[in-house]
Amino acid sequence: MYDSIINKKEENVNNLATLLQVKGKGDLWELYEYGLPCPHEYQRYGESYEIAWYLDGVFFTKKSTDYINDILARFVLSFDNITYSTAKPIKKGDKETLKLKLFKQLNSIKKHDFTANHNKYEDMVFWSLKLFVEHYISKGGFCPYDTLESFALNHYIDHVKDRSTLKAKCRSIWNYYENRDWRSDKENNKYEKKFTREEYLMTRQENMKKQNEARQEKTRRAVIQAITGMFADDYKKKSGKWNISKIAKEIHVSRDSVYKYINEYEAQK
Repeated sequence: MYDSIINKKEENVNNLATLLQVKGKGDLWELYEYGLPCPHEYQRYGESYEIAWYLDGVFFTKKSTDYINDILARFVLSFDNITYSTAKPIKKGDKETLKLKLFKQLNSIKKHDFTANHNKYEDMVFWSLKLFVEHYISKGGFCPYDTLESFALNHYIDHVKDRSTLKAKCRSIWNYYENRDWRSDKENNKYEKKFTREEYLMTRQENMKKQNEARQEKTRRAVIQAITGMFADDYKKKSGKWNISKIAKEIHVSRDSVYKYINEYEAQK
């Protein structure tokens, strides 16, 4: 289900980028719910899809490997029916790349709360694995032990004392749910949904729409302020045209946004 992250240094690292690839089934409503950037690659095969993004740099150090593994885990928590995800180095060439921080709004372990045996197991590796199983239960009601162990060895072998410790955590979690007939902790605690799935999606999508509109308005105001403020002339070229790149860099927005809102403003004059 998951590819382990390549952690060996390669030559000409500056010429490399990272391919973040996700495969699964569904209509990809998650892209809009979490406000993710548009994928650089997209393929559809009936109900199945393959999407991919090109990321800045590569992830060879332990710290950066932990970071990219966390993002892969977030995809599991946030997307329905993921069948495969990976992050691997590729030749950058002339590809446009994205910052990994653009994916940090995906669900993380810290956003979830499980109460069963909470005092007994405090470490984050345990809770990450437990959350992984909870996700499987929510989709199909059962998580094969081999799937759990493979996920653990691919993502957390460097976070525990040894291999046997990690396997012990897997056995403990798997047996816990096996003894409860694969009911989630939310079911055990009589958790009741307040919304249907359709109502939930509509609510999240409406909130996302409002956030996007607010973000766009903030960007528009920043652009207008730049071209009408006290230092507006500093943003012009010798030809008198606006220096789109300079404005974008100064107010930290995309060139496309600057171009769009300048055109809208001048069209209204």
